[in-house]
Amino acid sequence: MMNKKLLAATLALSCGMAFAETGLEGGADGLHQQSAKTLGQGTISAGVGAQGVVDSKATAYNYTYTTNGEETTISNMVPSMSFNVHAAIGILDWVDFGVVLPVYYDDVYPDNEGDLYGWGIGDLQTWLKVRLPVFDTTDLVNVALLGQMYIPTGDDVSGMRPRHMWYVNAWGSTNAYSADDWALEASLLLTLDFNKMGIPLRWNNNIGYVGVLGEGANTMLYGTGLNFTAIQAMDLFLEYTGEMRVEKTTYNNRRNPLTDPMWLTPGVRFHLAQGVDLAVGFDIGIAAFVPEDKMESKYVSLYKRNDGKETHYDVGAPMYGMSALLTWKGNPFKGSKDEDGDGVEDDKDQCAHTPEGVKVDEKGCPLDEDGDKIPDYLDQCKGTPAGTAVDSIGCPVKKDSVAADTAAADTAKPAADTAKPAPIDTAAICAAISDSDKDNVADAQDKCPNTPAGAIVDSTGCPVDSDKDGVADGLDKCPNNPEGALVDSTGCPIDSDKDGVQDYKDKCPNTPEGTKVDSVGCTLDSDLDGVIDAIDQCPNTLPGVEVNEVGCPIRKKEDLSQLRKGIQFKLNSAVLTKKSYGTLDDIVGLMKKYEQAKIEVQGHTDNSGEESYNQDLSERRAQTVADYIIKKGVATDRVRAAGYGASHPVADNKTREGREANRRVELIPFH
Repeated sequence: MMNKKLLAATLALSCGMAFAETGLEGGADGLHQQSAKTLGQGTISAGVGAQGVVDSKATAYNYTYTTNGEETTISNMVPSMSFNVHAAIGILDWVDFGVVLPVYYDDVYPDNEGDLYGWGIGDLQTWLKVRLPVFDTTDLVNVALLGQMYIPTGDDVSGMRPRHMWYVNAWGSTNAYSADDWALEASLLLTLDFNKMGIPLRWNNNIGYVGVLGEGANTMLYGTGLNFTAIQAMDLFLEYTGEMRVEKTTYNNRRNPLTDPMWLTPGVRFHLAQGVDLAVGFDIGIAAFVPEDKMESKYVSLYKRNDGKETHYDVGAPMYGMSALLTWKGNPFKGSKDEDGDGVEDDKDQCAHTPEGVKVDEKGCPLDEDGDKIPDYLDQCKGTPAGTAVDSIGCPVKKDSVAADTAAADTAKPAADTAKPAPIDTAAICAAISDSDKDNVADAQDKCPNTPAGAIVDSTGCPVDSDKDGVADGLDKCPNNPEGALVDSTGCPIDSDKDGVQDYKDKCPNTPEGTKVDSVGCTLDSDLDGVIDAIDQCPNTLPGVEVNEVGCPIRKKEDLSQLRKGIQFKLNSAVLTKKSYGTLDDIVGLMKKYEQAKIEVQGHTDNSGEESYNQDLSERRAQTVADYIIKKGVATDRVRAAGYGASHPVADNKTREGREANRRVELIPFH
């Protein structure tokens, strides 16, 4: 007997769901609270939970049984526990389905294996949660409807104490851990996620009604839970949950809120690796705050008659307990990662980092329906005929208007005199067929007798210049120049400052040689801080940040190149060091101050170890930083993560200092 009690007491310290718990065991927050947020399509949640109660005098008081007229009373203190296994799946992004099977243990009167001794299975619970689709899980407000059905599978071999007050029927009798009847629940759930406003709090609320199809005591359910989410690795929470009968029962079972379960639960929920959460809490019954002289009002009298044996006991809400929950959440159907979210897994994606929302083919590359090599999302002239030359926006380029008439001029022939042959004028014939400039137009008809060799001419022997740049077609190496373009002797546009942008397009014609320029020839200012890249010593400044003459932020806490140095991880891990959180909070503050700013978190490693390991580690580290920033209230479309493994070193991996420099996180603005 002592061994049993020792085992029960040990288990009581590792147990999980409160007796008043009626909702989503294994939910996203805390222990007993219900969240309006859903799992997401294909995501699975599974785990175990339990609760141990040490003050069983409140749960099975004045245990009395009568056999053949002889009455025996027992009031010993023994532990009592409840367990459950639970699983749920996201059917759609806004619809979840789940099942819960409770298991119970009591140890009252074990010597003769009394009615409240041993193990028992409770009523199987199935539930369906529907989040109103007008809300998204990333919104501040979420509202959901919960429907739950209790199937009378509970056995009657191990005890009689009801786990829920609606198990008590109109006659004051009860079965072990079952209502012995079907019960239905309908609840309204409300979640306010203040993290979306930069406040590390999430507040869950629920209210519902359970109706037993037979003679059970129909019951109202309610609860609220506040979660403090400022620490990435764990949440602190405070919950209040309870249930209250809305029907009277006989045998002194008048409605009394103090008799029905009400719990106040402070606790902590740890976010472990691979989607595993562990939550622990201390359950305090509201009855614990009621003076001892009023304890009698906290009990419901229950009876059971079986084969000449009558058992009577009083039951009330326990005052003290310990709860714990171990749950896993993940999506085994998702497969490999899809970094750019285009629906093509990264290991098959031949066009990584496709912009969000762009339609792609099976290789992950943007669609190009007209085959002009300009993706549809950039193509401003869709449906271009095959083979048509196009510009950078997919529109056809003007073709040469070269005159097609290059046929040789008719050779003059002497008039025939049928009456009398004329003498042959040899000089005239020679003049008629001579072509001094070899342009296939006889000198006699050639209006431009000195055409350069190779030039294309019209029927009068004059050079054709389709693009009107002053260089004849045939000699023009750049035949499609826009009108007015300044060209050299070969017909190609002049680039006086040699910046790669021809003078006719160059809006900044005197750029110093070697300076990088944009498409119109002006010096690049990639981060739009007013300092050109050529002299910008801090080229990744967020838009709007005040900088000095060399492009570096005046305020150090606004300098991403400096802030990134404070982001550190534990060895060979994606777990941040404690010192990193202050830096990350500075970055969050910066993102909130400059609301248009967007950053890509880039993870990099040195070349030590396997390439695949380095790639995975860099991706996980970048995602950890991005998740933290988003969790602190920065919109998801303003932060993205990318891992580059060892492919982008900034120093020599052959030295220790070089490897240290290469193990880094970069914060790169994007537009």
